Amino acid sequence: MSYYQNKMRDKNILELKDGSGFFTLKINKDELEILRNIVNEHFHKVIKTNYPNLNFNTKINEYHKISEKVEHNKIWPMVSRVLSEEKYNQFLKFELIDRLSKMFGKFSISDENKLGYGELVWRLVRPNKKDDVGPIHCDKWFWDLNPNHYVPENCERVKCWISLWCDNKNGLQVYPKSQLKNFNYKSEKRHGYMKPIFDHSNIESFMEKQNCDPGTVIIFNDKLLHGGVVNEGLQTRVSMEFTMFVNRKKFN
Repeated sequence: MSYYQNKMRDKNILELKDGSGFFTLKINKDELEILRNIVNEHFHKVIKTNYPNLNFNTKINEYHKISEKVEHNKIWPMVSRVLSEEKYNQFLKFELIDRLSKMFGKFSISDENKLGYGELVWRLVRPNKKDDVGPIHCDKWFWDLNPNHYVPENCERVKCWISLWCDNKNGLQVYPKSQLKNFNYKSEKRHGYMKPIFDHSNIESFMEKQNCDPGTVIIFNDKLLHGGVVNEGLQTRVSMEFTMFVNRKKFN
């Protein structure tokens, strides 16, 4: 690794830990198109499995045009949006993974549903649908509330969010430096899973919408407060995310 690459790596890791709590990358156009095709195919497969008589050729970023024809709240649980092991192995060969490995060293990807391989989860948010957007939170709370989720010894968690279809700032919002603060929250059990309940009314003014043009990758500390933005664009927003387990010594 060159001197310049070492400096950029150190700068990015310091940003995650003691700076704004996040940094951004861009994936190349070829990998963006491959990911788009993979997710679009998965999207079609799920709908076809649930609605075999529904004939349509709508792309995932136009899902809002046909979403009234399916039971949106039932068809898209998280597990149905996890890519297959075959696609996961394909993703591991991406240049993006090589770049992340140069920053963090060898890392693994979490398997919270015990599928036997790393979970790459895609999400869709229709235009002007507030219910499609989750509340502001930090990922650490979910791990703290569900200690049965496996974390390898001597590892830190780092989140990776990738924009596949998005109209600029209609993607992710973050509260910079919030990984350095402590926030109170409550919890409740839903669908057999503990989830945090957080009153974000006092911190909304600190949230900053990020430029999330397609191909944008946002890497952030799992203590960072973040959340989706209500989609005010003209197309369905599609993103993909995963949690990395990185070596604690590299992180520190």
